[in-house]
Amino acid sequence: MWTKESNLLIYLVILALSLNFSCVTSKRDKKEECKTCKEIVEAFYKGMEKTVKANFGGGNTAWEERKLGSYATSETRLVEILEGLCESSASLCHSLVEEHEEALEKWWFKLQNKEKDLKTWFCINNIEVCCNNGTFGPDCKECPSGKDDPCHGHGDCDGAGTRGGKGSCSCHDGYEGDECDECADDYFEEKDENDKMKCSSCHESCSKGCSGATAKDCTECKTGWEKTEEEGCKDVDECQDADKCNEGELCVNTPGSFSCDACHESCDGACTSAGPKGCKVCKSGYNITEDEGCKDIDECAEDKSSSLCSSGTYCKNTPGSYECESCNEACETCIGEGVGACTKCNVGFKRIDNECKDIDECAAEKKPCTLENEVCKNSIGSYTCECRNGYGRKGEKCVKGEKGKKNQKKSQEEELEEGLKQGKYFSEFNMKIGSLLYAVFFALVFLAIRKNSKIMLVVLTLIYACVIYYLRSLS
Repeated sequence: MWTKESNLLIYLVILALSLNFSCVTSKRDKKEECKTCKEIVEAFYKGMEKTVKANFGGGNTAWEERKLGSYATSETRLVEILEGLCESSASLCHSLVEEHEEALEKWWFKLQNKEKDLKTWFCINNIEVCCNNGTFGPDCKECPSGKDDPCHGHGDCDGAGTRGGKGSCSCHDGYEGDECDECADDYFEEKDENDKMKCSSCHESCSKGCSGATAKDCTECKTGWEKTEEEGCKDVDECQDADKCNEGELCVNTPGSFSCDACHESCDGACTSAGPKGCKVCKSGYNITEDEGCKDIDECAEDKSSSLCSSGTYCKNTPGSYECESCNEACETCIGEGVGACTKCNVGFKRIDNECKDIDECAAEKKPCTLENEVCKNSIGSYTCECRNGYGRKGEKCVKGEKGKKNQKKSQEEELEEGLKQGKYFSEFNMKIGSLLYAVFFALVFLAIRKNSKIMLVVLTLIYACVIYYLRSLS
């Protein structure tokens, strides 16, 4: 006979197994459930519209619904709608539809004329995953300041419209307090066009609050501003101090502050304004001009003898200097970039239409590759002699032979090993092994019950808990 203690132990073991398995499979988010339910309802209505058009070709939907006859509320039409409710990868959607398919069938066959709002009937009143607007949580409590005006319209109620959330207000910019009915620092209270309280931003110069929107309404001025009788908080021009920035930098005043910007690249040291016109002295490589200030000298244009760069390179002007760039591979000498700038072609190239173009040696009348079973392969500026397919080079000759196989497919064992290393199969493995363990351990539990073995039950519980912990660490 089983004692009360034995029955309690059995109950606890089964409860532990059930709880652990549910933790491995899934833990639903209340907000996500509500969102998914609304999507299901939206898809249901779209399915109704789609099945109407499939029979009448679109037009007056209300008239078409009346003319559908027995098909309007038929099981055939319902099946068509249900099949299109979820995308293939939406697991939560599929779960909700499968769990509550009977409720959808009930509404379809018996209640759709009475309960016009499927979202309210299905998501809120029937499967209870959503709440009405302005309410939240398992019992659909009202949000702070009431369901009609949650958070006084100046914030978002956590979980509003769902069975989740804490109902706390997340206030919009400028508002604070548990119900978002107070103005934050640097904001002042006024009335909107509906005589409702609103918080507006103080002037950027204000510190420690304000009574209005202008610089005159500041309680105090921020750093970088000074209090004046006529203007209120007035910007301080820090750039009046000549020592604010380092040599080679230009002081730029900004509201309440300043910045030190680098002088133009053509300036040698200090400057009085932005751009090349603001330079006091020009760097080497620049000339001073009346219209443009410091203007770059084009060394390449002035070097008529091309003595700046060596053979095989050309002169390229840069701001304040120049660089020697390599000629195109087709050029022996050049005056610029590309094959059209060659002044003399390299070996393997020929001037055609003012460009140095590659010579196809393999197409020449006198073939360059003369050995038996040898073929010519052209390359840019040259060519190579290679053995034809099925032949390999042995000394000077091309000998018939089989080349080694390449790009062999990996074996199934290699693919499996690589997949396991990358964690490719862990997620799928966890789901399958979890289901298998669930079945095996329940079988062992009932075996222990039949044998009246308390020790076996305790050991099974401990082993199962350890396995579940391990599976969680993998997922």
